[in-house]
Amino acid sequence: MYKITRRIIPLLLLVVALPTYALKGPAKEGAGQGKAGRLQEMQLTEEQEDQMQDLRYAHEKILIGLKADLKTAQLELKKLKQADEPNKKKIHAQIEKVGKQRIAIDKARADHHLEVRKVLTAEQFKVFKKKMRTRTGHKGGRKGGPAGDRDQGHRPFRK
Repeated sequence: MYKITRRIIPLLLLVVALPTYALKGPAKEGAGQGKAGRLQEMQLTEEQEDQMQDLRYAHEKILIGLKADLKTAQLELKKLKQADEPNKKKIHAQIEKVGKQRIAIDKARADHHLEVRKVLTAEQFKVFKKKMRTRTGHKGGRKGGPAGDRDQGHRPFRK
């Protein structure tokens, strides 16, 4: 849940920040920090802002379905592991299904990134890439995912 929240919240904040940025009022103190500052630094045109917002909405819509499918597959895996007489073949097949869902999410993110890249100029993309690297750089060496990802590996056969 933590990893999912960490990815969705910045997207939602950006969606909220774009209409505010579109007003193009005078810059406030502290501009250049946070999402508004990143957008300002990228110097998007109104058309680019609209395209970015449309891409974000479409991407979020896709991710909602994919994440729901992943959670459902994880829940089914948990159920299979906790059965009175676990079936190894069914468990392995479900693990494959969970893996395919994760891959589908990663592919959707990659596709979105490529679509965003098409909207931006080369210079804007350099700024975007730099800012994204800075934003995601705080992760460090933390391993593991949301609690939903971990619960199928720790005690699968306990009830």
